[in-house]
Amino acid sequence: MIYHISQLTKIYGTRTVLDIPSLKIESGWIYALLGANGAGKTTLLNILGFLEIPTNGNIFFHSKKVQFSESSLHPLRKTVIIVDQHPILFTTTVYKNLEFGLKIRKIPKKERELIIKESLELVGMRHLAAAPAHRLSGGETQRVAIARALAVNPKVLLCDEPTSSVDAENQVAIIKILKQINALKKITILFTTHDRLQVSSLAHHTLVLKDGRLAV
Repeated sequence: MIYHISQLTKIYGTRTVLDIPSLKIESGWIYALLGANGAGKTTLLNILGFLEIPTNGNIFFHSKKVQFSESSLHPLRKTVIIVDQHPILFTTTVYKNLEFGLKIRKIPKKERELIIKESLELVGMRHLAAAPAHRLSGGETQRVAIARALAVNPKVLLCDEPTSSVDAENQVAIIKILKQINALKKITILFTTHDRLQVSSLAHHTLVLKDGRLAV
């Protein structure tokens, strides 16, 4: 089990955005998080990615209780990567976008080259390694963002509406890519969506959020 959540709430002012008594997420599975706009999907994703702190409750990650201090959360953010619905890439080449996170982690140059090559290969974007990232299409941008996440070898990949802003061809490609990543790398994937057809073709398990609560 990679996550175990208990008695978690997130409150903004007088509004309870999340109220989750218990949630367990198994390692190596693909989870779909379904729900209408405003159901709390993105908030839950940000909490699972250690970008937001719950108002109350406990999170266990790999059976270890998470301490909500910056010094404790910082290393966790290196193992759990969020790919946003509209990813922002640096205005450099595709290659340099992937290299940035590896340089921060002090990965040697030769090793960086191999990792970047493999990551771009997995998402079918190796031929665009030298292309300016800010000139890519929406689908290409999403695929590079997934490759950038892959390059840093995450334990968990959290994808916020990964196919909502791309054309039909790229939707199919991204679903295939996520399946491959899960099968080859055993990375736990959780993605938010409105698309039940996508859920049936990709997810091992489905979570449904309604008004901040998990539907049974």
